[in-house]
Amino acid sequence: MRALQFHGGHKAQIIDAPRPVAPPGWGVVKVHYCCLCGSDLWLYRGKWHGNRYPIVPGHEWAGVVDSAPEGYESWVGRPVTGDLIVGCQTCGPCRDGLPVMCENLIEIGFTVDGGCAGYVAVPMTNLYPLPEGMDLAAASQTEPLAVALHAVDRINLRPAERVAVLGAGGIGQLILQSARATGATVTLATDLVAERRKIAEDSGADAAVHPSELPELTSYADKVDVVFEASGDPESVVRALDLVRPGGRVCLVGYQVGAEHALETARLPLSYASLVGVMGPGGKYREAVDLLANGAIDTRPILTDIVTLDDYAPAIDRAINRTDGTVRVVFDLREE
Repeated sequence: MRALQFHGGHKAQIIDAPRPVAPPGWGVVKVHYCCLCGSDLWLYRGKWHGNRYPIVPGHEWAGVVDSAPEGYESWVGRPVTGDLIVGCQTCGPCRDGLPVMCENLIEIGFTVDGGCAGYVAVPMTNLYPLPEGMDLAAASQTEPLAVALHAVDRINLRPAERVAVLGAGGIGQLILQSARATGATVTLATDLVAERRKIAEDSGADAAVHPSELPELTSYADKVDVVFEASGDPESVVRALDLVRPGGRVCLVGYQVGAEHALETARLPLSYASLVGVMGPGGKYREAVDLLANGAIDTRPILTDIVTLDDYAPAIDRAINRTDGTVRVVFDLREE
């Protein structure tokens, strides 16, 4: 099979690799589609954390079970997606229900080879069956949608609350749709890229502006109840505190490892605001699959670039530089 392999330092190549050998309890999936997200682009640059090189990236994928261990034979041929988080189930974080913080964490696409290949090995307990006939390109967005749902749940978003989403890339767009599905109103979205702002407005944001054009909200009535920071720009945390009402909540979803920005910490107690961080899908895969299957969440507007591995270099360049309105690069791997 062919696979995309990252080496860090903006170095990548297509390799010929053997099909993965599944450890006990794992199966092998024939990948149909795999998406590159922002964390994959930092991995490509060599600025991620807890990973190894060389590595086959890819944790946002969908495909069909090719082989399965004893007891799971009926899964062969099923369309599936899968959770990248493989916790040890014995450490403190795992026992507390936080496998993403596992002290012995395995992450598919970061510590073991992922889905940007013809086949990927995954624990059977991490697989989620998809409805027959479901668009597998859309299903590749199950993981980022689960992250968005995790953020909405962790911040305890309630119907009729007013929301701002800072950063309208893939995660930001899915947070926007998830917030609206909860019954909240997305009054404002921001992004550097005009095409992404247009998608945000088409998806239900009352307004979408360039970050430099953020309105100055001074009255309690104008400010929002919740701000989701999905851009990863550390300066955006300050912008979030400018937008949120007294007693409101700010949820940090996007981040850059090593990036810093000065913050007057007194602003948190003086505004009575809560600042919450979110990472990973948080057990929301099944809910994400259901929302995609019933059409409540539409990923088609963000699947802007569907390409083959032959086009990996220009596709990565478009994703990093956000040219031509690129939101999500998805590799079609059905022939690999």
